[in-house]
Amino acid sequence: MAVRALFRSPAAVVWTLLGALAVGVVFAAGWQALAAVRQTVIGAGPGFLVGFGELLTVAVAIVVVAVLALVWYPFSAAIAYAVGRTEYGGGASVSAAGTAVYERRWSLYRWLKTRFAVGDLADRLLDEDDVAQNEVGLGCAPFVVPALVLDSGTLPEAVGRANRVTPTGGRERVAVASLGLTAVLAVGTFGGGAAIDGTTWPLVAALAVGVFGCVVTAAIDSAWRAATYVDDDGDREFYR
Repeated sequence: MAVRALFRSPAAVVWTLLGALAVGVVFAAGWQALAAVRQTVIGAGPGFLVGFGELLTVAVAIVVVAVLALVWYPFSAAIAYAVGRTEYGGGASVSAAGTAVYERRWSLYRWLKTRFAVGDLADRLLDEDDVAQNEVGLGCAPFVVPALVLDSGTLPEAVGRANRVTPTGGRERVAVASLGLTAVLAVGTFGGGAAIDGTTWPLVAALAVGVFGCVVTAAIDSAWRAATYVDDDGDREFYR
């Protein structure tokens, strides 16, 4: 269902490709930064930063992954809007999806805070316009972004709508299948390239395949969440 839902919406496909481009650029920059830090740690020896040089490499890798997730976040929301509108029967343009995400940018930011604000951090980051994690129903968190960009004016309203969706299975199975196919293609690309030419391009090509496959997996996941949200109540009227 998720794959068909994604490819039924041309706007969602365009936003997937745009997201892949943005993520690819950031990944390339992050890979270079990580390689530079790694080279510095190796060159400085085990005494570098009192033996914590390896932790610096891990810290940089975590930062790169976090930045990649932030870069992908608005593209994911745009895909959810485009797929949701298409599933509802109205369709969506590329610009309409972008406009919907832009208009909900602060609510999307607030939802991001909610997802990461745990424990004592919640008291510092969240205010009266936010929602707490315990306000989100079990298994309903994946539907907050579709609810927000499709038919909710505020984050609390989106959470209320998402809480009315009946969680269904299948999301993990689709993600695992897509990531498995990505891994097979990446390994095959590297192995085939290395057999032909032993230079660095097989690794670069394999990384490119891996990044693109991960982006497509994330896009399919966004499509699944939007389609499930809409299909749960076909009589829903969209905010936009």
